[in-house]
Amino acid sequence: MTTSVNPGRRLSVAIIGGGFSGAAVAFHLLREARPGLELTLVEPAAQLGRGLAYATPSDSHVLNVPAGRLGLDPAHEAGFIDWLQAQGLPFAAPDFVPRRWLGAYVASELERVAAQAGAAGAVFRHVRAAVESVVRNRPPYELLLADGTRLAADHVVLATGHLPPNPPALAGGVRWCDAGMVTDPWRGAAAADLAPDAEVLLVGSGLSAVDVVAQLRDGGHRGRIHLLSRRGLLPQPHRVHEARPPVGLQPVAELGDELRLRRIVAAVHGWIAEAEAAGANWRDVMASLRPWTPHLWQRLSVRDRRQFLRHLQPFWDTHRHRVAPAVHERLQALLASGALRVHAGRLRAVERRADGRLGVTWRARGAADERVLVVDRVINCTGPGGDLARAADPLQASLRGAGVLSADVLGLGLLVDAALRPIDASGVPAEGLHYVGPLLKAQRWEAIAVPELRVHARDLALRLRAHLDV
Repeated sequence: MTTSVNPGRRLSVAIIGGGFSGAAVAFHLLREARPGLELTLVEPAAQLGRGLAYATPSDSHVLNVPAGRLGLDPAHEAGFIDWLQAQGLPFAAPDFVPRRWLGAYVASELERVAAQAGAAGAVFRHVRAAVESVVRNRPPYELLLADGTRLAADHVVLATGHLPPNPPALAGGVRWCDAGMVTDPWRGAAAADLAPDAEVLLVGSGLSAVDVVAQLRDGGHRGRIHLLSRRGLLPQPHRVHEARPPVGLQPVAELGDELRLRRIVAAVHGWIAEAEAAGANWRDVMASLRPWTPHLWQRLSVRDRRQFLRHLQPFWDTHRHRVAPAVHERLQALLASGALRVHAGRLRAVERRADGRLGVTWRARGAADERVLVVDRVINCTGPGGDLARAADPLQASLRGAGVLSADVLGLGLLVDAALRPIDASGVPAEGLHYVGPLLKAQRWEAIAVPELRVHARDLALRLRAHLDV
């Protein structure tokens, strides 16, 4: 039976958020747009497709996936590298290119498909505003913008990205809002008014900290930088020519029905040993686990998930979220020179000294005594937050307060059904409301990178476009 298109049917969709997730949904909606589609993307920034991650101007902030795998269309992974080469840029598929180029690619592709969609009778517009609330009304949803404007839409896609970081609690006289303390390095000037020889403490040693180290050094900072995290682990490097896992390396199929955390950990250690004996390494095993990770995560009990977060997540993060070889080499050079020091321990308190500097009290891992580190600035680099209960954004707070969004018990994100509809406080999916973005981590774990987000964006676009069919 063939599907016909009803030329009289109309569908209005509003996407809130114009970073990668929102732009990707718009791209997939518009690339095969049909008459009757009215798409509004609400995003305060002038440039679409960038968000925080891809708006950085620094060439030192590079992608953590080779360029040949980052096309917007999951069926054409080479789309990004094809675009780069069409611009005359000297990149090849295995290269880890500056992140800003991915933002430029997404914006360019969105502009291209929007023009094609307009010629086909669809409507696309970018409204530069913030959304303060979304109300189920007639038409089904009404968006209230910060300037008082109201927009109506049949379907609303929440693509608001990461929540701001939640800095660790502090004792002592200094708080995160005080001078010299930076809560979020991406929404404020972490290096503003920083003397070139100032000593800096970064709380965290993952990808956020690595980015800030590059930002400081590129800006002329030459003082010592300290990294403090629970285990003092830095991200592992990719191989110089990162390869796909060998065909057939899908060890998760061996797990069967027994799915306890201890069993999985033991199996992963075994697979790594087998991979090394066969001439591969742990990176191949991590890559082979990636498509299976959501399945594994969903089948773990809440108790096992909590144990993973407490004991194993630092090891997972440093091996799963790797850095480009050149970034790793730069970090190793800084460590070797003493310009960068990594400490394993917990931040306890910050006091303001008589000379205006900050005395940071911390406890080394496995030690009973506390130590004091004197620095000029403390920057929170613990990464983005996920706890909806602590979200201060007006839109998220209003939806949470109205019971439309439900947070997961571990504070990792929100709950959705298989169609990416948020589950409300009564356990019912919100019809006509959808979510795509990193807060899917709560249920899928693998939900913060382009390869997964573009699939979610495509699948949601297909479901939405089906409303134009009869």
